[in-house]
Amino acid sequence: MTALVEELVPDDLWAMVEPLLPPPHRPWWGGRVQTIPARNCFAAIVYMARTSTPWCLLPAQELGCGSPATAWRRLNEWAKAGVFEQLHLEVLDRLGLAGLLDWSRASVDSASVRAKRGRTMLAQSCRSRQARVEDPARLRGQRRPAGRGGDRGQHPGRDHVGGTAW
Repeated sequence: MTALVEELVPDDLWAMVEPLLPPPHRPWWGGRVQTIPARNCFAAIVYMARTSTPWCLLPAQELGCGSPATAWRRLNEWAKAGVFEQLHLEVLDRLGLAGLLDWSRASVDSASVRAKRGRTMLAQSCRSRQARVEDPARLRGQRRPAGRGGDRGQHPGRDHVGGTAW
């Protein structure tokens, strides 16, 4: 293991991360087993998070992660498996047990926590509140579309007397 990997992912951090990672799977079409160590790919992800460089500039050989595509695939796979959310909660739990969290400076707003109000988004209609108030459900079928006369056969601008149009 390289010194860069050990610097980016110390042993105590790896001890927290390793149990959270899903077991490597073989593709349904066969293929080979993952040969790149997970710690090296995690170090590549940490490197990308710290430096915010483009994926094409990832020093893959120095990190031993194969290629930038390999590191990105593992990032995607682990994100779908919820590894980073679990790691976040694990770090918060450890900091809380050690008494290192200062809750007097915590802030909760709608950007960090979803503010539930009323029905879910699936149950809400696309209409505005004003449209719902002005057009109650009991009157929806009785109203006529705007811009049309009483009879759909009548067209504005035509004189139907005598059957000729001007």
